[in-house]
Amino acid sequence: MELVLIESTKNSPRVEINSEGEITMKGRCFIEDSFIFFMPVLQCFKTHIFRSVKIDIQLEYLNTSGLVQIYGLFTLVKEKYGKDHISINWFYEEGDEDIFEVGKTIESQINLPFNFFEYVEIV
Repeated sequence: MELVLIESTKNSPRVEINSEGEITMKGRCFIEDSFIFFMPVLQCFKTHIFRSVKIDIQLEYLNTSGLVQIYGLFTLVKEKYGKDHISINWFYEEGDEDIFEVGKTIESQINLPFNFFEYVEIV
């Protein structure tokens, strides 16, 4: 059962949060008003209690506004669940050092361990 489902557009990622506390975010994050876009995501984690949280992020592009909101999501779940109940998987396309470095930067700033996975885009 999905608690939140936001379909992707050419500028926004697909976001799905299920009742197990698993969030998947995939696509491009080039959103003009990321505060409005991420509001249901943040609200879901504010109002629901999960045993643990698993976050899978696979973005091919992430602008500053989206980065701020994702950082806010990580901060929220860290404060609510602590390090021991959060799993973060950061996927980046083979050779995409920019997205990889964004993940490494967030990991060091938020002080949560990330699992990094490089994948090959199949066209």
